Amino acid sequence: MKGSIRRILLISNEKGYDLYLSKLLQNQINHEFEIDQVYPIEKAAGEINSGNYSSIILDIDGNEDCSTAAEKICAFNTYLPILVLSHHQNDTFEKAYKSGAQQVISKSHLDAQMLAYSILSSIDRKAIENEIHMRDEILKAVNNVAEIFLTQPNWDTYLSEVLESLGKATQSDHVSIIKNMDDSEDRTTGILQTEWWSNGVGQTDVIDRQHGIDYERPGFNRWKQLMKAGQAVWGDVEDLPAEEQASLMKLDIKSFIYIPIFIDHTWWGFIGFDRCTRRQNWNEVAVDALKTAAKILGAAISRQATEEKLTYLATHDYLTNLPNRMLFADRFNQATARSLRSGKKFAVISVDMDQFKSVNDTYGHQAGDEVLIEVGKRLTTTMRGTDTCARIGGDEFAIIAEEIHNKSDVIRIMEKICQAMQPKIAVENREIQTSASMGGSIYPQHGENLEELMKAADKALYFIKGTTTRFKIFSDDQISWLND
Repeated sequence: MKGSIRRILLISNEKGYDLYLSKLLQNQINHEFEIDQVYPIEKAAGEINSGNYSSIILDIDGNEDCSTAAEKICAFNTYLPILVLSHHQNDTFEKAYKSGAQQVISKSHLDAQMLAYSILSSIDRKAIENEIHMRDEILKAVNNVAEIFLTQPNWDTYLSEVLESLGKATQSDHVSIIKNMDDSEDRTTGILQTEWWSNGVGQTDVIDRQHGIDYERPGFNRWKQLMKAGQAVWGDVEDLPAEEQASLMKLDIKSFIYIPIFIDHTWWGFIGFDRCTRRQNWNEVAVDALKTAAKILGAAISRQATEEKLTYLATHDYLTNLPNRMLFADRFNQATARSLRSGKKFAVISVDMDQFKSVNDTYGHQAGDEVLIEVGKRLTTTMRGTDTCARIGGDEFAIIAEEIHNKSDVIRIMEKICQAMQPKIAVENREIQTSASMGGSIYPQHGENLEELMKAADKALYFIKGTTTRFKIFSDDQISWLND
């Protein structure tokens, strides 16, 4: 009766020795051995990565040192047990054990039962050793993750280091973080956020960078349901249902484990570990440790989101969501720095709503708020991506328009704003007509700091306030008026 097949990589220069060992082991009950032979040792590296081997048998002739040979193999293999067949006397065996061999057998005492037992016991011992080593390495990596994510304010800059440490600890070839995105039809797609690849592994588009993971596709919906319930998804690809195998096999993934990440009890995404060079058995200790890492990552993301929200609230107007006065001042400093580097000018435009008090008095403050929100949207549509529009007071707005050449450029911007303000604003089945007065100033002609430029823009604005003229900017020969 034959059981599971154990694939053995034999490293030997003795021609036909694989056939000899296969014949020796062919009648073992409940076990079947498949032996591939290769030589020299240096050729074994490629074979190990290309085949799912259970063990390595190293056949040492009388002129070789078994400890040196074992060291060479351990340089590119850390997870397969090494069984050494040697002509040397027992006093050299201890060196081989220290060099990484699981067992050393004298070829002069070799028989079928001893060889089969030695192979199987070395596989079991190495499996336990690998589990303990992986557990310790994962726990060490998780401690590193905790220290970085929970103490560093800019933890996201350490993500590459974190993924590398987790990848090496789990002996993974690829580690990725996937974030969920829901569309208008409530379809969930997993979008790649960041990834790490092991050296020497061919990088493939494991995650379609354009479309991501469509969880509604056949097979992936099971992943969605499991991870939403807080369960990890893992295993060998060849053991998956047929509809799930196709995509992963196409990406050369042999084994994987995907751990869900939760933010405030909501499934945010997952951290994934892929083995592409060989299969990986994930034990419960490793899975639990990786779940801890995912929880720490979720806590860090949640903390960052909270900090970003607080920062946003501190720098943006609560009603229009435009930058507030504080952020406007910061953007002004940035514009000044860019202007000094490039030599290009920029403009500051002050915008004041005309007779806005009458809107509140006539239609109520709720309607007035709706008008301000719409005005903010219209002002934003007239801006370029490099410009800034802020609400700096009740019915006052301010604009930084970068990379302008002269007064004519500023006038064109204000004309564009006037056009955007012309259509009536619909509020609760009413149409409200609004307008605004504007004044502009240019850096550095009208001032070199925010206070001076706002003063120049406000003076120009109030020069035409209450008239039919909608905007004003002082010409060069009128700059002296600013000091009056």
